Amino acid sequence: MTDEEIAAFLERQGHGVLSFGGETPYGLPISFGYDVIDNRCIFQLVSGDTSKKQDYIDASPAVTLVSYDWGSIDNWHSVIIDGEMVEIPDDSPEAVDAADIFAESATAVGLSVFEGSFDDLEPSWYTLQIEEMSGRRAPDLE
Repeated sequence: MTDEEIAAFLERQGHGVLSFGGETPYGLPISFGYDVIDNRCIFQLVSGDTSKKQDYIDASPAVTLVSYDWGSIDNWHSVIIDGEMVEIPDDSPEAVDAADIFAESATAVGLSVFEGSFDDLEPSWYTLQIEEMSGRRAPDLE
């Protein structure tokens, strides 16, 4: 896929699997917004008492994001992104921009996936600074 095709795919897809490294790798399904202007992915990570995300980011900010869709054997796309997660300060103008980007293209997911009280959840904005990105799609059979 070309860079333009990858950007268009990421803008419309809005979800994927974010994987963290370490002694015991950890992956989770996640929603994201893609910022085509600055070529970065925006995440709102919500953490509770039993959340592992922050521990993994603290150990190493290196992550891989995989986003794909599958329509059929001759209609699929996938994008793999390697980079580093960088926290966006909540009180910064960049956090407002991140929220706008996330709202535009992230897949909506309710907070009901978390156990416990909503008051115990801590949302944080992150950007995935892309270091390497590649995409593939079903081959043209014509």
